[in-house]
Amino acid sequence: MRKRWLPFLAALFIAACGGDARTNTSPSIGDVPSTGSTSTEPANVSGTDPVTENPSFPATLGAPIEGWTEPVDLAIRYAAGAAPLEYLVERTGVISVLDGDGNRANTALDISDLTMADGERGLLGLAFSFDGSRAFVNYTDLDGNTNIDQYYLNSDGTFDPTSRTRLYFLPQPYPNHNGGEIVWADGDLYIFTGDGGSAGDPDRVALNPRSPLGKVVRLREVDGLWNTGDVIAIGLRNPWRVFLDPLTDIFWIADVGQNEIEEINMVAREAIEGASFGWSYLEAGQVFNSDQADAHALYTSVEPILEYQHSDGRCSISGGAVYRGESIAAVGTWFVYADWCSGEVLATCFEDSGDQCGSMAIGNVPHPVGVVADAGGELWVLSQDGLVVPITAS
Repeated sequence: MRKRWLPFLAALFIAACGGDARTNTSPSIGDVPSTGSTSTEPANVSGTDPVTENPSFPATLGAPIEGWTEPVDLAIRYAAGAAPLEYLVERTGVISVLDGDGNRANTALDISDLTMADGERGLLGLAFSFDGSRAFVNYTDLDGNTNIDQYYLNSDGTFDPTSRTRLYFLPQPYPNHNGGEIVWADGDLYIFTGDGGSAGDPDRVALNPRSPLGKVVRLREVDGLWNTGDVIAIGLRNPWRVFLDPLTDIFWIADVGQNEIEEINMVAREAIEGASFGWSYLEAGQVFNSDQADAHALYTSVEPILEYQHSDGRCSISGGAVYRGESIAAVGTWFVYADWCSGEVLATCFEDSGDQCGSMAIGNVPHPVGVVADAGGELWVLSQDGLVVPITAS
């Protein structure tokens, strides 16, 4: 894959089922500070001009790379004095170092004895510490519970299996909605968890700050010791894919909807603490569980910047990434994502205000589980059917 230095690129994750009828075969917690029933100000999404004139994204899909088994994530390891290494995650439990063309160079870790790709379970996410000395994996164990484990890396870029340490454990009440995203930033690990599963948030956990389900949980290391995890944001349903923009330090969170609406949320990392993304009081901008209104009102509401209905075969958003590469002559800030059901790969332009300034369809990939960025900011579509598909200039 194309390589160009970026100061930081976060690990990402997998697309999912929306409503309860779909299964995609394809993580002591403190309260969040109350901030009142307000909404966040629009984040600056590009870090450049406030309005983009004549936005364009001349992109298409390139030739797919085959030979993978349910690829779900791509993460980049940066280490001093070395070129960045890209790692591809397969849900079956294998992490591989990539060569420069998106093919497997060698196996870095195999934890297929610890996890099982069943329903929405398996090896789901990967992140690296900034200095590249450690890796963090997000997976469901053989009992279906979420684990965040830490590994030290060998000099050849492989993981030392004897160094495995569990940093976080989250019991899962149902087999679906396990989340899977894990992001490293400024020495902290951000874990994006699903609401525990079933359908409709039956246990009303997503807006309950005493539950780590449906949350953003932050793990913080102090003097070599990790805390037990702090809930810093609430109200997520199933955030399979989250992108932390290396240019703006903004989270782009694609949250899978229930029965009718898919959504994308955008919030600056510095503003995420105390935020509510609404579920299950809201499905996107529509009331879902009215009995959760008071719980949502205690926090800072983050409104979706993009939502779409279940129509034309669409039913489950596979989150994506902002294009920051050089091979496509993009004008404007373009967020690229996909829908698992329809297979569409889509791009939407956003102004600094968060308003949309254009949209386009790029092509179709069978069962896309995410759009991810490589070390050069170029984008790739991961297909549950075993394909890695580049997004290239048209």
